[in-house]
Amino acid sequence: MNQIAIQDANILIDLLAIGMFDHCLAAACQFITTDIILAELYEHQVDLIQPYIHSGRFSVIAITAEELLEIQSLSLEDERLSIQDWSAFFYADKLGALLMTGDKRLRTMAEAKGVKVCGTLRLFDDLVSNGIISEEQACSFLQHLLRVNRRLPANECNSRMAKWCLPFLSYTNHR
Repeated sequence: MNQIAIQDANILIDLLAIGMFDHCLAAACQFITTDIILAELYEHQVDLIQPYIHSGRFSVIAITAEELLEIQSLSLEDERLSIQDWSAFFYADKLGALLMTGDKRLRTMAEAKGVKVCGTLRLFDDLVSNGIISEEQACSFLQHLLRVNRRLPANECNSRMAKWCLPFLSYTNHR
């Protein structure tokens, strides 16, 4: 079975904004989110995800009342994290899944508790290394992402831009 990857809202928002959501579903992961994270998204974003939910390519966990109580209890540890953030952590921990988030506070807390965490840039790396997207496509998606998400780590983005974009730009300049 593929690795389970619990996606936080900020990852979903980024992937949808740059038109990369479909590409990610080709990765060797089972992508999942929670119903309260999905409820955080705008209606047009949910509309983009619905076909993947209906086809079974993307899953949404319906949180039970008992699980919600557990999540609310956990959330008392750090009230700066939203209940949605805690739901992503809860299921990543419970399922032994990868937690996908761009939220630094959530990342730090989850890593301290032994949950494996990655963000959008690691997903880019995986998609390129597995041949799901080309370096040229990764360059284009990353440039688009940098226009919509200014919180990405500059040094990590710059190293990927140098690897993926500069060879392409050098090649196109010699035509």
